[in-house]
Amino acid sequence: MPVNNSIMKISPFTLKKFRDGIYVVILSIFLGGLFAFIMSVAVAGSFNLQKDFRYILLGTLTGFGVSSGILLLNEIFLKRKARPLWFSLLVTPFLQTALISFVYAFVFISLLGYDSFWKDSYLFHTVSFSLILTVLTSLYADIERLLGRHVLKGLLFGTYRRPKNEKRFVMFLDLAGSTAVAERLGSLKFHAFLNDFFCDIARPIINHGGEICKYVGDEAIITWPEKTAGLPYGPLLVFFAIDEIIKKRHNYYTSRYGLIPQFRAGLHFGSIVAGEMGLTRQEIAYSGDVMNTAARIQSECRLRNEIFLVSDETLSRLGEKADFPQSINIVSHGTVSLRGKSSDLAISAVRSA
Repeated sequence: MPVNNSIMKISPFTLKKFRDGIYVVILSIFLGGLFAFIMSVAVAGSFNLQKDFRYILLGTLTGFGVSSGILLLNEIFLKRKARPLWFSLLVTPFLQTALISFVYAFVFISLLGYDSFWKDSYLFHTVSFSLILTVLTSLYADIERLLGRHVLKGLLFGTYRRPKNEKRFVMFLDLAGSTAVAERLGSLKFHAFLNDFFCDIARPIINHGGEICKYVGDEAIITWPEKTAGLPYGPLLVFFAIDEIIKKRHNYYTSRYGLIPQFRAGLHFGSIVAGEMGLTRQEIAYSGDVMNTAARIQSECRLRNEIFLVSDETLSRLGEKADFPQSINIVSHGTVSLRGKSSDLAISAVRSA
């Protein structure tokens, strides 16, 4: 029986979540075994592999069970929707402690017996150690989600302590008619509308190799590294993937807001400067001509009645037009004079075929 490739295909977004989960489980198994080794040496004064092997196995299996259980708990319940701070501070640790205690007790009793559990389990030490690791892992994940994946890594390892040049594709994606929409919905409902839109576009952006650099009002700035990791046309195709997602959510937007998001985008490629910025609040900021040019290209969309404009320089960087996916058409708009640019720039519209 033939297998449907569209069903079997795993999106980069799902693959990323799965890969991150695997890293957490492997790290937990290692730390669980290490903790068991340290406790064995601390209690007995020496390590005997034959005698203490059960405790090493106990630590590794507990690490596996706890990390898998926490990931499942997060996916099914804790991370399904935004929670208030008091929930994260009070309820989440309680649920995680209960899960850790259950997993540890189950594994210990299965390996060493019920009677030994009350004498030799070191329940408080083990649960405390597991809870600290769980809280630190969750905190790291939350900060990473807040700042951005590569931003947190860059700040931790000082990658951008000194500004550096990088070649990147930069897209400015703007919500069309946002002023009128804000007046129609009111400020609070418009904020919810924006949040829904930005949440919906995250998955197709990741699936096409992009990174959300920043949200500026009703605009998202998206970047791709020069080498797009097997997704050579990601910067072009992402726009239509976003459009498809928004169309699928048509009923949701019309029932809640009475309208669906309309958006425009401008794409450019070039050298940017990436570096840490700020003192009391730090971020990794991108600057350079390519950022300004991408914004100017996006602003041309409304003037030219287009929804997606790209510099011809960017198209050349992505490859030969004859090799572009058949799902898109490239329509030249010739050269234009962009505000703040000393020379004209050739741009083209990218349309769905």
